[in-house]
Amino acid sequence: MKTRKSLLALSLLAASALAHAGDYNFGNVSFNQLNWSDTTLEKTQAAPFGAKRNFQYLEAEGGMGRSWGDLYGFFDLENWNRNDTEMPAGDRRYTTKVVARFNLAEVGGVPVKLYTHVYDTRGHNFFDQNRVLGLGTDLSFGRVWFKPFLGMHQELKYQVGAHRNGWMAGYVAGFDFTAFGQPFSMTQWHETEFDRSDYFTTVAQPGGTVQKRTGQNGAVALWWNPTKAFTAGVQYRYAINKLGVAGNENAMIYSVKYNF
Repeated sequence: MKTRKSLLALSLLAASALAHAGDYNFGNVSFNQLNWSDTTLEKTQAAPFGAKRNFQYLEAEGGMGRSWGDLYGFFDLENWNRNDTEMPAGDRRYTTKVVARFNLAEVGGVPVKLYTHVYDTRGHNFFDQNRVLGLGTDLSFGRVWFKPFLGMHQELKYQVGAHRNGWMAGYVAGFDFTAFGQPFSMTQWHETEFDRSDYFTTVAQPGGTVQKRTGQNGAVALWWNPTKAFTAGVQYRYAINKLGVAGNENAMIYSVKYNF
């Protein structure tokens, strides 16, 4: 899984109940350790491409909400502590994601939003950029919030170029709760790519490649928020027929954040 020299370096989103309380801003910087499962490491080392390696990354993330809609983004510096260009999975990588959602109308009390996102990742002799344009909404039920979307997907990839790449559907969701007298939250992001273009259906497996027109990508996280300034969390990262490899891949991510 490679990355690239990015376009931007910030981060913005509505990723908590704050998103439903009017105008808001948030931001944080974090240190993260991603450890792939042993089965993922074994499988991907035997594949012709898409090899995985455990790594650390630094992240800046933030978001804002206004009457016109909301904005979210992050910038990751992966393998910040090393740069092994001889091993694709060990090179320094740069990843940026920006999501903007603009209020269009309300239908039966449900907001309709123009949804846009750009995800860009770059590394040594590699880059991949995904662009999505579609519609989304913003729902909340007490402490639970849910932001689904569906859009047209275009991808720009190293040695492939830019082509329409089917559709993408997904969501971010979460809820806040208290346990043992401490504040916690759970969040999830998920993306499904379907009807992929022939340019982007090839994924690796041990001994060769296969064609897959649908892929899954996401993470489920548990966050502990003991103070306004500090957050610690653990995430279960998963992918199916995605990140260059056929079948299931999964990892655990351990994070500490400073919020400002």
